[in-house]
Amino acid sequence: MTSAVMLATESGGGGSPLANAVAITFGVVLACCVLVSALETVVLPRNSFTRITRVTFAIVDRLLVHRWRNKEREDHIRGLYAPVALVSLPLVWMISIIFAFSFIFWGFGSGTWTRSFEISGSSVTTLGFAAPTGGGRTWVTFIEAIIGLGLVALLISYLPTIYAAYHDREKGLRTLRPFAGTPATAVGLLNNLQRFDALDNTELWRSASAWLLELDQTHSAFPALCYFPETSPTQSWVATVGTLLDAGALLLSCSPLDIAHGSPSKVTPHQGTMVVLAHGVPALISIGRAAGLPLDPPAPLLQLIPDGSGQVPDISVTSDEYFAALDQLVGIVDIPDAEREAAWLRFAAVRASYDKAIRGLAGLTEASPAQWTTDRPAKVGRPRLVTRRPIRVDWALPST
Repeated sequence: MTSAVMLATESGGGGSPLANAVAITFGVVLACCVLVSALETVVLPRNSFTRITRVTFAIVDRLLVHRWRNKEREDHIRGLYAPVALVSLPLVWMISIIFAFSFIFWGFGSGTWTRSFEISGSSVTTLGFAAPTGGGRTWVTFIEAIIGLGLVALLISYLPTIYAAYHDREKGLRTLRPFAGTPATAVGLLNNLQRFDALDNTELWRSASAWLLELDQTHSAFPALCYFPETSPTQSWVATVGTLLDAGALLLSCSPLDIAHGSPSKVTPHQGTMVVLAHGVPALISIGRAAGLPLDPPAPLLQLIPDGSGQVPDISVTSDEYFAALDQLVGIVDIPDAEREAAWLRFAAVRASYDKAIRGLAGLTEASPAQWTTDRPAKVGRPRLVTRRPIRVDWALPST
């Protein structure tokens, strides 16, 4: 830092040695913040928005997402929110780098602020219309040009990665659509699988589990994908994931497996749905937490058992809805009337593990209504502009 101040002083910096040192320090810190944000967003995602990414998305949200009298226009503009914010992010990085090196050039005595800005813009874009004088400033120019080329390279690799993840999500939705229905429902999924004689098809459940794991990997690493609208507005990815989990919870609640005692010697006849629950519940919560929702970490599947007190966990599905679903699944989950209450307790215990995650993501994506999932969304606030605190969520059930 001492040599930097001496260079700025000898070359006639834009201000006092202290001002030059402060400008250089600020520019270096800002440039490092941009590089860290770019690397954590593209190269090594941390299952959350970086500060620059969060601010960018929050600003675009406040510019685009509003209530309109025309519902179709409102949905169309909201659908542009994530793509516009994502494309704006590299632009924010580049502009931030230009400003950062403008401070550095000014601190190194490149002349007025306007002249320093011209040199910085010329360097980062490698256009060369404004060149600095002096060996030290030339080296700074080389460094900024390399950073600019690196950001362009990251952009070239970033957007195709996002598109590939989005394409895989939509491919999974299309694969499950014939079974889950439009909109997706757990009762419809189980009845359709029974008709296709595929209820215990381990390959189908294995494919669904693999899709959930992939969804966890991509949407937790790149939370912006949560905001990308589906190609079919009536086929929500949140509803489809919730449908898979609800189907598993329904079968598990009516299984002869002694869940209350957790006997390892007994095996449920629906092992495929057990795998879906084991992978899907943590995936859904991980995605919600990465997107900024205030959710607790997931509990292991084997702990999702009634505690014997007869207390029903607080969930958004009522016992009447559950019993009505059982009535529609005759031949698939037949249980005596005397055991229905126990089955309801088992279902509620499993559903409680992901109930908030489903409702939070339903409110976040504003998906089209689907039974038990996106038809009872939580009221999710706007993305945080400055703080890292979770998004404000009103968990009260919407009035019917």
